[in-house]
Amino acid sequence: MSVQDILDIDLTNAPRERGKDMIRDLDEIRDAEPVFWSEKSRCWLITRHADAVDAFQRRIPVTNDGRMFPVFHLIPEAEWATRIPALVKYSDLWITSSEGARHARLRSLLMKALNRKIVEGLRPFARARAEYLVDTMIEQGELEFNEGISRAMTGDVLFQLLGMPKELVPQLRDWATWLMEGVGATVPTAERLEKANLALEKMNEAVAVELEKRRTDPKEDFLTGLLTASEGDDKLSYDEILAQMHVAIVAGHDTTMNTLTLSVDALARDPEAWAYVEANQDKMLEIVTELQRFISMVGGQPRLVYEDFELHGKTIRKGEMVAVMIASANRDPAVFDHADRIDFTRDNRGSMVFGPGIHFCLGHHLAKMQLTEFLGALVRKVKRIEVLDDALDFLPVWVFRGVYQMDVRVTAR
Repeated sequence: MSVQDILDIDLTNAPRERGKDMIRDLDEIRDAEPVFWSEKSRCWLITRHADAVDAFQRRIPVTNDGRMFPVFHLIPEAEWATRIPALVKYSDLWITSSEGARHARLRSLLMKALNRKIVEGLRPFARARAEYLVDTMIEQGELEFNEGISRAMTGDVLFQLLGMPKELVPQLRDWATWLMEGVGATVPTAERLEKANLALEKMNEAVAVELEKRRTDPKEDFLTGLLTASEGDDKLSYDEILAQMHVAIVAGHDTTMNTLTLSVDALARDPEAWAYVEANQDKMLEIVTELQRFISMVGGQPRLVYEDFELHGKTIRKGEMVAVMIASANRDPAVFDHADRIDFTRDNRGSMVFGPGIHFCLGHHLAKMQLTEFLGALVRKVKRIEVLDDALDFLPVWVFRGVYQMDVRVTAR
């Protein structure tokens, strides 16, 4: 048997079938063959830290431009206009699908609507929300955490930032799950792509209502910021605003929600880590940074090859897909000692959670603010937290790893 036969991994199904074990699978691939052609996933896996950095720093010829279209061909192109029109149109307008001057323009305009000052202005709201939700946990004793607490925290804070009605927060589960199951798999089914298209249509309907309100009644929120953001005479078009709202609504809460759930799971299963957090509540940012690395919520990012190149003796061809595996890069022993352990004293300057380079995550301030506030409230009020599920049921998504639910029991201080 070849190395491929022994180690190959199906990124469409492995996230759910293998769960936490998928991260160890990627470690084995990295250690055996760091540039690995996956027959099951139909893409190259780049798994070492140095190579992942090169990919994000654009030192190898890979790009975001057009990276979604190979997936769409699971549906005949003649049927795109009737089956996935919104997905085809708007995915190409997302900031996450742009490069070069187009990306620089979008990033510059978006930064006017989302910066550290705006995020810090939300901190009192996030703190109050965290306190309330932790109190709710204590009152209930046993509860479902992922949807009932984690999405409630991140969804409420995000909608407060965006200026979207809080009554729509319950719809976030469908929007995020449908979209990520469609675009977060290497080989999704046609049905998943259609559900992703439906998610975009539903978001467009909701955002359109709020945009019309902002035209006559502007507010201090992200949505108004997108309408008014400009560089000289350059403003975002209506479709560009809708596209960036898709990214903000889903990535702006779902990634932080997944991080929060998996962080609580990690702390609940590691008494030494929980004890450290109890004793070092003034180091919450460092604690959050290590948890983000350890839990590997960010599995990786897909890229499209735009010209032939060689890497570690492998020839990678134009038009092929590359999966830049952040999860395995963040466990590379060349950079992180004993990477399979939680170590809150670790030097995490090499962490790739938010991606280095020009695509560095715009929402990193928002994510860290929410995580520090919630975990801070949790450790102040809760003496012990237990995860009641022997194994978590992960979504079939490799880009951003999350779970469908997580049942917990808490004991108050």
